[in-house]
Amino acid sequence: MTQLNLYTEEKYEDEEDMRERAKTLVHQFRGHERSRSDSEVALQDLIQLAKQHGELYPTMLDILKNYGQILQRDVGM
Repeated sequence: MTQLNLYTEEKYEDEEDMRERAKTLVHQFRGHERSRSDSEVALQDLIQLAKQHGELYPTMLDILKNYGQILQRDVGM
């Protein structure tokens, strides 16, 4: 009976730990998701505007590619 009680108590503690870890992960994921979606929305808006003005689209892609290269160089330093 003592072993069953101990097992049950530890099981509940483990479940509580798992719930807390899950809550933490969900909050972290939501934070990243919100930030990522904000940046994705901004980028999507920019691309959509460039597509509406066909002559700007290739230039916009070149600019974005150049920004990517600059960021890679700066991060690599």
